[in-house]
Amino acid sequence: MTSFNITNINANGWLVLFNAPNTLCWIRIVLMFVSIQRFGQRNYLLFIIYHTVSGFLDSLDGILARNLNQISLVGRYFELILDSYAHFIMYACVGLLYPSYIVYFYIEIALELWSIMFDYHINRLPKSDLSWLHKTTFLSTTCSVSIYHHPNLRLLNWYGPDIFHTLLVLRYILINDSNKKLIRYIQRYITLNKIYLLIKITLLFTGFFSILRTSVTSCFLLDKLYRMARVK
Repeated sequence: MTSFNITNINANGWLVLFNAPNTLCWIRIVLMFVSIQRFGQRNYLLFIIYHTVSGFLDSLDGILARNLNQISLVGRYFELILDSYAHFIMYACVGLLYPSYIVYFYIEIALELWSIMFDYHINRLPKSDLSWLHKTTFLSTTCSVSIYHHPNLRLLNWYGPDIFHTLLVLRYILINDSNKKLIRYIQRYITLNKIYLLIKITLLFTGFFSILRTSVTSCFLLDKLYRMARVK
């Protein structure tokens, strides 16, 4: 069996491009485009389904890459681009469904773009010039303790906002379901009042972590810019 190691520069490029984890990335690309198409057709339920499946594949490709020893540079590139692209799609679409909150979702997009560009700039600098980046400050320490040093909080930080955005779309579907098909189907198993209550509670819980992640990301970025500004 061919070993796809990130240091193996003699590996067959086509085999690496279409190995198991990267094939999942290609599937994710297709799913994202299809999800946008469904959103444009106002088929928001299929939009959620395709987007959720894409998110599931995002978790699976990393597991496959590690277990099959198929970690590659192109895989890391896919991971960065597709994760950001998936976030942009969800932020923009939810912002369109909830115009009164569109500023918040576009702030999310801006923060993600700034973080990507910052990391891109930093990665181009010699390591000898990055000593300032690894110095801790009160702000960075506080942010790290608040989320990243606790495994359960870290998990909620990763998946809480995704659940929050998905539930916002589901809530929109239920409120604006003119044919009431989805509502009638759900009412076979649970009353509508209980559904709304469950969605409301979950939105409040996951929304807190969504806002927390936005705040912490903003603080981390501000802290990095502050440390960069102090470099002569």
